[in-house]
Amino acid sequence: MVPEMQGRRRWIGLLLVAVVGSLLTVVAAPAAAVKGVVDHPADYSACVGPAEAPAELPDVKGGFAEWAVNCIAYYGITKGTKAGLYKPDDAVTRWQMALFLLRAAGPAGIDLPKASDQGFTDLGRLTPEARAAINQLAELGIMPGESSTFGPDTLVSRVDMATMLSAFLRAAPTGPGGTDIDEVKPDDDNFGDLGPVRVYISEDILRLYEMGVTTGTTTTTFSPGAPVSRAQMAVFIARMLAHTNARPTGLMIQIAGGDVFQNSSVRLAISLRDTDRRPLRGKTIDVFQAEDPTEAFTPGGACSAEVAPAAAGEACVIGSADGSTDASGNLFEDIEVGDDKSFRVWAWTGDRGDSFDEDTTEAAVLDIKVRSGASALEVSDDLPATATKVPFGNWVTFTFRLVDEDGGPVARPGVSYTVRVQESRDNGQRYEQTTIIKETGPDGSSQITFRFTDPSSEAGDVAKLDLDVHSSSGFKVRDRTTIGMVKNDRSGTDLLLDWAEEPAEPTTLRLSLTKEFRVATSAGDGSAATVRASLTDQYGGPVVRQAITFTSNDSAGVPSGVRRVTNSEGVALLSYQRDAAEGGVEIITARFGRLTQRARQYWVASEFTSADGSGIVRVIDAEARTIIVAGGGDALLIGYDENDQYNVDGKAAVFSVFEENLTVGDTLQYKISDPSRNTINVYTLTNG
Repeated sequence: MVPEMQGRRRWIGLLLVAVVGSLLTVVAAPAAAVKGVVDHPADYSACVGPAEAPAELPDVKGGFAEWAVNCIAYYGITKGTKAGLYKPDDAVTRWQMALFLLRAAGPAGIDLPKASDQGFTDLGRLTPEARAAINQLAELGIMPGESSTFGPDTLVSRVDMATMLSAFLRAAPTGPGGTDIDEVKPDDDNFGDLGPVRVYISEDILRLYEMGVTTGTTTTTFSPGAPVSRAQMAVFIARMLAHTNARPTGLMIQIAGGDVFQNSSVRLAISLRDTDRRPLRGKTIDVFQAEDPTEAFTPGGACSAEVAPAAAGEACVIGSADGSTDASGNLFEDIEVGDDKSFRVWAWTGDRGDSFDEDTTEAAVLDIKVRSGASALEVSDDLPATATKVPFGNWVTFTFRLVDEDGGPVARPGVSYTVRVQESRDNGQRYEQTTIIKETGPDGSSQITFRFTDPSSEAGDVAKLDLDVHSSSGFKVRDRTTIGMVKNDRSGTDLLLDWAEEPAEPTTLRLSLTKEFRVATSAGDGSAATVRASLTDQYGGPVVRQAITFTSNDSAGVPSGVRRVTNSEGVALLSYQRDAAEGGVEIITARFGRLTQRARQYWVASEFTSADGSGIVRVIDAEARTIIVAGGGDALLIGYDENDQYNVDGKAAVFSVFEENLTVGDTLQYKISDPSRNTINVYTLTNG
């Protein structure tokens, strides 16, 4: 131990890097960019409204690229093949790619030069349209050739595609919610196969990744030399167009991200294009909304009192206070969202003084579902699930994430929170404390990483970390850390995370089943089941080559006293046959030294059976609409559907209410007259 360090420690660089007496290192990662996350996706899409309509190309239906093929077909970028197919698996040649990109240039807002000969000598057999496209794109620098040759029949590789798309985006004006490619600073280096690629090209590949235009063939590879299929090409171009000013004909309304939260502000992006998909400038747009669309209009089609202006101006009338489209044919309107669960927004255009009529006025309509918004700041860590301590020198990262009532992530940046950090020794004496102030990043989260180093060569050193977290915006703090160490009290009863140097030793035994219920049978060798025991040390690491002993209360079940040795993952698997037609609840026990764990294997006499009784709900398979009810040592498999009769807590209930209330541990009274589910069975559920 090192008591002489008391009183001499100090904190340095509290917000970014803090070092306490060379013992504790804290790194608070910046929130602006997150590794492994697309940091600059387009807020809006070019593939909306009529651009989502099926392209009637049967060989892409149900495929991963169907949406993208539909989109580029709408914009005239692809016309399919003469056979009426798209042929998504075919590779793309350079002359085909030139046609695709030239047709995309118009909707994207690129000013195309008049086709002029760029000196390529290998274009003779191509159509005039293909030759013109190649010459125009070469002049723009989007698809240059090699001296006097273009290589029209050469297959386009993934690195070629990335180079072309990058040049295309530099030539196109950045659209609403898009990102200028030259303003993207990649923070990801997850593609490990870009070594042979020129540096400036690999940087563009990473820029396209950050913009959500391209992904890898795996999480760690880009496969730069692989040929691009027509399906992949469609996806690349559709994602790229989202960063440009390409939008469908007519009025379109979009919102960024898709998630709208109560008591927040939402930005609407409204686009107006003519029949050739060219921007319409200076057109006045009126925007209005209603919580209940069915009450929005009178029988004559006029707006009712239930309608309210979504932005400035008067609802349903074109007036001087309404906004107008800019030179790019776009208009942005910020609207306030209250406590509504959903509402509808209309946008329409006309002459000054015009009034909206539901029966005759064309309008863009957007239905918006509202989430409850962030309700808590959830704190988690990257420790192994069974860890209770950390070896000296190891890092532990804590993630602070905004979540809603259901635990779903909420992408709300800029929410401030404070973390009070305390360091103490194993004698409980407090050495230092400080406060770190952080904000959530674009995805509603941020991270802080801690590491203790061993303060001395003496044996038995232990350092303890305590975190108290407070949200400046009033969100409750939800503790999801491995040991439950985050509290907002000052009682001194918090759990502390220990960094230690003690040798690893077995501390945790877990027991699980590959399936919680099996059908009992005596046919053949009986029914097979598998038990999984895992043995870990105090650091959450696997304990290998140790024998686990299994026993059972069922003479037909696990052979009593059988042993299995843990593998390199600390797992011992036991597979066995139960040769018995009788159902029941088998209690399986696993032991290692003083560590003991038990699990229940439910055996049911048959798939379904006529029955009249009650029991406790033990297993729920909502997808298969089956449950296991156990009572008195027996287990029954029950099937249910919309045809049955339900009661919940003494009241008649519909099927959806029964499903919503069905919980493990509930009491279920059942009267099953037909196990085939063809008649009405009666189920009475008592919660708790």
